[in-house]
Amino acid sequence: MLKRLLIGLILHILFIHGIAHAQGVCPLDGTLSGKLICVIPQTFGAFGFGSGAGAPLLANQHQAHFEGEFLSNFDPINEAVGIQVSQLPIASPSAAITFTYDPALKTFAPSTEESLGPILGERANTIGRNKLYVAFSFQYFNFNSIDGRNTSNIPAVLKHQPFPALGPSFPGFLQACPNQTGMTGSYAGNPCFVHDFIQTTNNIDLTVHQYALYATYGITRHLDVSVAVPILNVSMNVNANATIVQNSFGPGGSAFHQFDPGIVKSCGSTKPCLNGTFSSSGSASGIGDVVLRGKYEVYQGERFGFAAGVDVRLPTGDEKNFLGSGAVGVRPFGVISYGARVSPHAEVGYEVNGKSILAGDFVGPTATNAKGGLPDRFVYIVGADAAIIKRLTGSFDIYGQRLFGVPQLFLSSFTDLGKCSDINCTTLTPGTTHPDVGVRPNADYNIISASVGLKYRAFSHLVLTGNVLLKLNDSGLRAKAIPLVGASYSF
Repeated sequence: MLKRLLIGLILHILFIHGIAHAQGVCPLDGTLSGKLICVIPQTFGAFGFGSGAGAPLLANQHQAHFEGEFLSNFDPINEAVGIQVSQLPIASPSAAITFTYDPALKTFAPSTEESLGPILGERANTIGRNKLYVAFSFQYFNFNSIDGRNTSNIPAVLKHQPFPALGPSFPGFLQACPNQTGMTGSYAGNPCFVHDFIQTTNNIDLTVHQYALYATYGITRHLDVSVAVPILNVSMNVNANATIVQNSFGPGGSAFHQFDPGIVKSCGSTKPCLNGTFSSSGSASGIGDVVLRGKYEVYQGERFGFAAGVDVRLPTGDEKNFLGSGAVGVRPFGVISYGARVSPHAEVGYEVNGKSILAGDFVGPTATNAKGGLPDRFVYIVGADAAIIKRLTGSFDIYGQRLFGVPQLFLSSFTDLGKCSDINCTTLTPGTTHPDVGVRPNADYNIISASVGLKYRAFSHLVLTGNVLLKLNDSGLRAKAIPLVGASYSF
C-alpha cells in the first residue's frame, strides 16, 4: 500500500510539472513575478535597470542605457544560486543496522558490526532481504558566501552602454562629446553622458530548511532499493544600495542620470537623487527532487565489500522557486568499505544532468525561456566510521564535488572614463578604479567539505544522528556549517 501511494505521488507531481504552461518567468517589462528565481532580477523593480514608465531611472531626452550591464552582471549570480541551491546534499539512505543471513537459523539477523555506519557516505552492505529501513533528517543551510565573496557585500558596476551620437539636428548633449579623451572602441564618438555609471553593493540573504524522509527495502540478500523525499522551505531576501556616479552634466549643470523619486521612495526630497536603496524578497515551501536509488552488493567478504548502484533524481521540485533542479539527474556510483571497529569507506560517482530553466534564458524582455544544461558533477566521499563505545559511533568524511561548466564569480575592478567638468567636458579628470565582480561563464571547480557526526543506538533498532558539514574551500554557494539531526529505525 505504501509503495502504491509513493508511486502515485511521484507520478502526480511529474504530471503537474510536465503540463505547466510555458510563459515569461522574469520579463522585467513592468510585470512582477512571485517566483524566487526572479527575486534577484527584480531587486530594482519590475524593470530592473531597464527603461520605460515605472523604471527606477528617469529618462532625460533618452532612455537610460544600463540594462545590458544589469543583465550581464546579475544573470550569472542568479544562475549560480539557482543551480547550487537546487541540488543540496542529503544524508545517505544506507541503513545504520543491517541484517545478515544466518544459514543455521535460515533467517536474517542483525549484523554483529560494531559501527553504525557513515552519515553522508556509504558502505557496501545492503540491508538484507525483506528488511525495511525508514529515516528522517533535518538540515539547515544559511548561505553566506559565493565563490569566496561574502553574500552580504557583492559589488557590481553597471556601465552605460555605448550610445552612438545622434547628429547635429539633435541637442548638443546627444552629439559626440567634444572631449573624446579615453573614449575608444565602442565608446568612440559617444556623447559625454556615457561617462556616468552605477555602483551597486548587494546583500543576498538565502536560507533553506530541508526535511528529508528516507526508506530502504531489501529486495534480495544483495540488492536493496531506496527513496529519499526532501521537503524544503526556502527564504530569500536581497537588498541593494545603488549610487549613480555623476561624471557628466546635462543642460544647466543638471544630472543627466538620476533616480525617479516617484519610484525610488528612498530618494525622499533629495534632488538630484543619485542614491537609491532597493529590496526584494520571497519564500517558498514544497517537495524537492525525489531521489531513487538501487544498490547491489557485488562482493561480500568477511570484512571487505564492494557495491555498485545508481541514483536517479526526478525533477519533482519547483525549480522556479529553488525547490528542485528542473532536470533529471542520473548518477552511477561505486562503494568500497571495510567492516571493523574502525571502518573505512569510499564512494565515487558521476552525475549526468539534463536541461533546466535554471541554466537557461529566462530574465529580461527578450528572454526565450529556453532551457540550458545543468552542470555534470563528479562526486566523491571518503572517510571512516568508528565504534567509540557500545551504541555510539563517530563518523568522519571528506565530501567533494567537481562541477563542470558552471558560472563562477570573481572579484574584479572597473576604471571609469573620467569625470567631466561641464556639459562639454572641457576638463576631464582621469578615471578612478571601483570594486566590481566578474564572471567566468563556464568554469570547472571543486566544492570540498568535511562531515563530522555521531550516531547513537537509543534502543532496539532506533538510531539517532547528529552531524555538521563544514566548508573547506570557497568555491560555489556555501554555508560555513550545515547542521543535521535525524532518526532512523530498521525493521
